[in-house]
Amino acid sequence: MKNRISLILISCLLLVSNVSAHPSFFAFAEVEYKELNNSIEATIITSAHDLEHVLKNKGIISSTLAKVRYGEKEYEGLNEYLNQHFSIFTSDSISLASQVSESQTLQLKLEGFEVLFNGDVEFYLSAKMISPFKQVNIMFDLLMDQIPGQQNKLTFKFRDSKSTYNYFTNNRIQLIQLST
Repeated sequence: MKNRISLILISCLLLVSNVSAHPSFFAFAEVEYKELNNSIEATIITSAHDLEHVLKNKGIISSTLAKVRYGEKEYEGLNEYLNQHFSIFTSDSISLASQVSESQTLQLKLEGFEVLFNGDVEFYLSAKMISPFKQVNIMFDLLMDQIPGQQNKLTFKFRDSKSTYNYFTNNRIQLIQLST
């Protein structure tokens, strides 16, 4: 009887420890192309804890994201890191390979961010376009090099249409055609 109780107790402890871990890792982005003022606005949502861990290991932040302030070195480092892992390339070329090599990479400006009570962080970014475009490549590999199994999802909004794209470690760039 004691063995059965011990076995049940151990099974429950293992179950609880497996439930508390999060084996799936996701980041989400919503990008909107505003044709009237020729700009891009983006929101990225990811786990604050996972991103903080990576940023600390890279020496970009020393504490938590909640303590990072606009105008400080850590804020600029955060903006640079986000631009390295969330990039928008524009060109009128159809080929993905030439698109990236012969394109204009937009420099996204980190307008601000907030750490949410649920443990996520939302980043708000924007960029002004030099000229209108017909297609765009978006690279979204945030946390993919550090977290095995990381998957990212992006929703692109243009006029009245909305399209969703999935990003995996073997598919980090998506070509998005604008329907006119």
